[in-house]
Amino acid sequence: MSKLSQLEHIRRLGLPTPAFVGISFQEFSSGAFSFRTKKLTPPFAVRSTFSLEDGNQKSLAGHFLTKLSIGKEDLHRAIKEVFDSYPYQHGQYVIVQEMLEPQISGVLFAYRKGIWKLEYVEGMGENLVSGKKDPFTLILPKFIRKDIFWSSLLKIWNPFSKNHPHKKFSRAFIKLAAFTQKISASNPLSAPIGLDVEFAIVKNKTYILQARPLTTEEEAEELLTSANHKEILPPKPSRLMTSIISASSKHLFGYYQRLDPQLDSRNFIEISAGMPWINLSALLDTMVSWGLPSSLVCESVGAEDVYQVRPRPYQMLRKWPIFLRVLREQLSVVGRTRRWVKNKQRYLLQIVEKRRLIWRNAPEIAFNNWQTDLQVIYVELVSLMQALTGAMSGPVKLFNKLGWLQNQREYSESTEFLHAFTKLSQGSLTIEKFLKEYGHRGFYESDIGQRRFREYSEEELKLLSGDMGIKERTTEPAQKQFFLINLLIKPFLKIMAAREWLRHHAMRYFDILREEITEQLQIRYGKNFDFSVYSNIQLQEMLEGSKAPGDFPLENNISGWDMDTFLWNHHDRRLPLSVLVNSRSLEDADHKSGLGIYPGKIKGQIWKVDHAELRGLEIPKFKSIILLTESLDPGWIPFFIKVDGVLSHVGGILSHASIILRESQIPSITRLPRNVAFETGDWVEMDGKTGKVILLNGAHEG
Repeated sequence: MSKLSQLEHIRRLGLPTPAFVGISFQEFSSGAFSFRTKKLTPPFAVRSTFSLEDGNQKSLAGHFLTKLSIGKEDLHRAIKEVFDSYPYQHGQYVIVQEMLEPQISGVLFAYRKGIWKLEYVEGMGENLVSGKKDPFTLILPKFIRKDIFWSSLLKIWNPFSKNHPHKKFSRAFIKLAAFTQKISASNPLSAPIGLDVEFAIVKNKTYILQARPLTTEEEAEELLTSANHKEILPPKPSRLMTSIISASSKHLFGYYQRLDPQLDSRNFIEISAGMPWINLSALLDTMVSWGLPSSLVCESVGAEDVYQVRPRPYQMLRKWPIFLRVLREQLSVVGRTRRWVKNKQRYLLQIVEKRRLIWRNAPEIAFNNWQTDLQVIYVELVSLMQALTGAMSGPVKLFNKLGWLQNQREYSESTEFLHAFTKLSQGSLTIEKFLKEYGHRGFYESDIGQRRFREYSEEELKLLSGDMGIKERTTEPAQKQFFLINLLIKPFLKIMAAREWLRHHAMRYFDILREEITEQLQIRYGKNFDFSVYSNIQLQEMLEGSKAPGDFPLENNISGWDMDTFLWNHHDRRLPLSVLVNSRSLEDADHKSGLGIYPGKIKGQIWKVDHAELRGLEIPKFKSIILLTESLDPGWIPFFIKVDGVLSHVGGILSHASIILRESQIPSITRLPRNVAFETGDWVEMDGKTGKVILLNGAHEG
């Protein structure tokens, strides 16, 4: 579809676009174009519309001339220059369009599978094209036509900070998104990848200047975040686990597609710099589509809410069948979890034994079956976790804000894990009994490549169980609350406990599969063979006999969790959120408090630990110790029993570690802002109720 055809299509859809006419080369040659442009008001824009331009395979953008701000006296010359830029003129057209004097103009890159990103400038769009001005960059949520009406009555979107000069254009941008949705839906086959929409805003009225198909699918951007992965995976996850997570990506997003079949297929996980990141924008687009606030998913995964979309009740009503499915899922999730745990355990014990014969005769088939089992368990675990978290996140957040959650005691499997560690370190539980119950667990146990406690040497187990400053805590009885409050909270505490029980048993299944692959690959490649440094594809090729272990480079090109949330495309280009107008990172730079998990005022010295590992367990000789780390998961339990308080930068109310800390009554704060920087030895005072941490001057005792 040519540029002229696109503009005519936009006009037929009833969308605002500056007045225009198409001038054929024959009309221009005969001089008839003057009559055609008579009703247009100068100045003009003379745009190319060559027949091969703006196709859905190649855009040829910038190949042909465009002349702007042309007066009547220069119109003939400008049209001739545009025609002269074509390879041939016969049968071709140019567009003569009225020029606008916009307050804002720019381009919206509206990918079907990716974020919608605006690049705009104040004034004329030619300043953007020519590079005379650096553009503002804004992520635009995928609003619909109804949002235009309701945005005049409700604040549904708040992308700008309080005093930002572009705040007044928010509704005009909502119109741009809705217009783009209408163009995209009217002829999806002509732009299968998405649309490049040029626009202008004049006195808060949005005009579409052109809408051409995007042809560079690999340039589609997503918002990626470390979020929960930073909590449960090591600083540099094993190559095998990363490849398994990546292979599960579409299946993981399938949880949302089952609830809403109209959602486009998206990747739940994207690999960047060798790391598995969560596709935050896919989740945010889902929330926007359902009318839910974008903060809901951001609080759940612990990421910055870049979208800033508020609840839209009218859209929720429109999507009521989805919420009915969600409700049905949530009401049955505890029962489904218990059935899954029971059935999966029976299945694994049987299949591992049956697979021994396959390993002997066809190891490549056995491995393929093994990785399928691991992938299925991983996907089912994450899907059940999502359903369990969704069933309790809203109420639990409210209970925590009201201060009701802290007085409740519903000990989960993870808390029992901490108590077992305490007994082990105090000598009241033998190593044998501990390993029988918890030997399948370990540091960063969600990574199949990480060792389990049962694999530790005798010397390592002594170090793990040694009494190196166990904190004696007197468990205070829970404060009495009204019967009605207890009645309200109890069901959600049971869901919380079910989630931790699920995690405990899922780690048992991971351990069964880890034991199987370790045994089979060490039979073939020796006792020191480390399967975790290879991807699933590399292991498959080795077992097929087409490659040997030495054929694969094992250089470490994994970045680690070096960014929290960032813009990414398929060329692996990464940009920090600071490039966005609607990022609140800089606005919150002076924020000093985090999220209180369990109350308690503690004065002590900081013990800063980068990640959980056996050799890091030796604690400093401080009288009162406050652990500070990037993120937490149950693998930090050996550290929890040695400290008076805990601080972390990443986490949430329902993080596995937060549940353990709250149930074990350890004063703790998570989501500590990045600008609150401490080092080992610093004296601080923390308040687990308010989330505030204060640096104290000089040395303090007690």
